[in-house]
Amino acid sequence: MGINVYLSSFDLDVLLEYRTLKPDAEINVLLSYGTVNNNYYDMIVTHREKIDSLILDSGAFTYNFANEFARQKIDLDGFRYYCKTFNDCFDFIFNFDVNFTDSGYAENCMNQKILEEMGIDNVVPVVHDYLGENTDEVGEFIKQYEIISLGSSKYRTDKKVVSEIVKRIKDAGRKVHLLGVSAYNSIKDVPLDYNDSSNWAQAQKFGYIYFWNQPYNPEKPDIMLRFRDNEIDNTKNQLMYFEDYDHRDEVEKYIKDELGITYRDLYGHNSTFCRQLVNTHYFVKLQDRVREAHIANGFDTLYP
Repeated sequence: MGINVYLSSFDLDVLLEYRTLKPDAEINVLLSYGTVNNNYYDMIVTHREKIDSLILDSGAFTYNFANEFARQKIDLDGFRYYCKTFNDCFDFIFNFDVNFTDSGYAENCMNQKILEEMGIDNVVPVVHDYLGENTDEVGEFIKQYEIISLGSSKYRTDKKVVSEIVKRIKDAGRKVHLLGVSAYNSIKDVPLDYNDSSNWAQAQKFGYIYFWNQPYNPEKPDIMLRFRDNEIDNTKNQLMYFEDYDHRDEVEKYIKDELGITYRDLYGHNSTFCRQLVNTHYFVKLQDRVREAHIANGFDTLYP
């Protein structure tokens, strides 16, 4: 099958509409305990059959970087009982790895054991000490677990470091999930089994859509197109307006043919929802493209 790209903290309305538009599409979803809302039950139980693979994150990232009010809603007791309640609905669950430091191995392992002692047997450990400066976390986890996740670290976007860790895990016959990294050029040459992205939602929040750049440019395979009804600080990404893109006609034809969404829809009263659908489709197709790149790199035979 190849890599699974998970849409992080997905929206129920988008799921239902996208599944209607694309009944045969492969939709993989990561939900986070840190952002639990009233729609989660419907995705976990009522509409579980509409999701191909469903996994659960502990909300540790939110715990570490959110405000105090948000942090108060995230604790180990609440998380473990949530896992216990819905355990059978998730393909796997990430550990409550709240210590993001290089010396957090002991604390995070203790949390892992607490979850496992409750009978939750699909908990995935999360590596934070990428270089093993305090503990050889990768080596320790390889001894015990089938899936190992690479979590928050200053090295998470360092392709050389990540590639070396992934190779070590794969050579040991284990599977690996890279948390929060989804750029095509960051994952196409790395034999990951799983990764996730919240960019489908972040894009519409800041008013832009993803599209595959035309003509194909290996240095910049995709492009982010912004809209004039959502002016943002554009100094960092230098985003182009949708209307100014040289291949705008191709974008319009593509989203009309694929999703039935028109240019007018992207600016209409339901524009946010339509842009979410466009970005969802981009990441579903991203999964296909990364799988193709992995096959071209021979990962399917190297790591069958």
